[in-house]
Amino acid sequence: MLRWFNTAPGHKVLVVLSPGRREGRSFIAANLAIVFAQQGQRTLLIDADLRSPTLRSQQALFKLSNSTGLSGLLASPRGAEAALRVQGLPDLAVLPAGTIPPNPQELLGRPAFGDLLHIASRQFDVIIIDTPSGGDYADAELIAARAGAALMVLRKNQSLVPQAAQMARRLQDSGVALVGSVLNDA
Repeated sequence: MLRWFNTAPGHKVLVVLSPGRREGRSFIAANLAIVFAQQGQRTLLIDADLRSPTLRSQQALFKLSNSTGLSGLLASPRGAEAALRVQGLPDLAVLPAGTIPPNPQELLGRPAFGDLLHIASRQFDVIIIDTPSGGDYADAELIAARAGAALMVLRKNQSLVPQAAQMARRLQDSGVALVGSVLNDA
């Protein structure tokens, strides 16, 4: 993964996705963001799961206050200033998902999402994006296509190999670089 970020100036965005639910995407995304921030990289963690406000959201993991969030920014763009700084990690900012919109995939497909990533890539060294389950919604693939790179998270004794292989093929067919995979509970 470090090679992905270091090989070209445009390689700043990485999507963390998985084919199923409860495979550890949010946890892995949060930990990756913390590691990069601890290395002195200005890091933005975007919670792009606009489908379900769960206890495993980035807002809950980092104990952040309610804010506009990604859904609010995409509905009426204002820039990446809605990202919240994480106490104790000065190089880490988190953009929570925000309120659940009635049209998540439409919001993520708007040019405003690409604009947000473009603006954020000028302000941050690394951008990690947490997504909803790729097996349930096309959101994860849509986000990965915008970002250009993805890390697939799978869970031992839970993830199904045919689903993971199918998702990897779809990503590669879309031109997304699959830079690695993580097997949880190994």
